[in-house]
Order: sequence, then C-alpha cells, then structure tokens
Amino acid sequence: MSTGTKEKFMHFFTITLLAMIVIGGLVMVYPTYRRGQALKAQNAELQAKIDGKKREISQLTENQRRFRTDADFVESIARQNRRVFPGELVFVFGDE
Repeated sequence: MSTGTKEKFMHFFTITLLAMIVIGGLVMVYPTYRRGQALKAQNAELQAKIDGKKREISQLTENQRRFRTDADFVESIARQNRRVFPGELVFVFGDE
C-alpha cells in the first residue's frame, strides 16, 4: 500500500473506532439515564404525598387547638355527629 492510502485507512479506522466507542458509551449510559428519570418522577410523586400529609397534619393540629379553645367549634362538630345537650328536645325528620 502506498503511504497516502495507508494514512487514509488509519484515519478512517481511527474515526470508526472513536465512533464505536462513543456509541458504545451511549448504549451503556442510556439505561442509567432512564433509571434516573424514573427515580426523579418517583421522588416528585413521593414529595407530593409528603406535602399532602403535612397539610393533613397541620389541619388536624388546628382542629385539636380549636377543640381546646373554641366552644362553638366543639358544638358544631357534635351537631354534625347528631349529639345533643342533655334535656334538649330533638325533632327527627326523614329516614336518616
């Protein structure tokens, strides 16, 4: 082979080898990338659940505080649960 042909072959071989290395690296990294994306989505979902539970806890804490300090709140909850004061006259309508 002539020197020019040999250099062209080496140049082509080098470029082909580098392309194969890059493609091989991408093929190896892609599953890790997809797993990372799935974990980010799962993390966002779990964070949303945590935030919902925090709101629920704060609402329950507020209700506890109101049970200790707000007599009208206690009475409204008792009425919702069909509780009455002793001696109070109650009229029940319907088939509930």
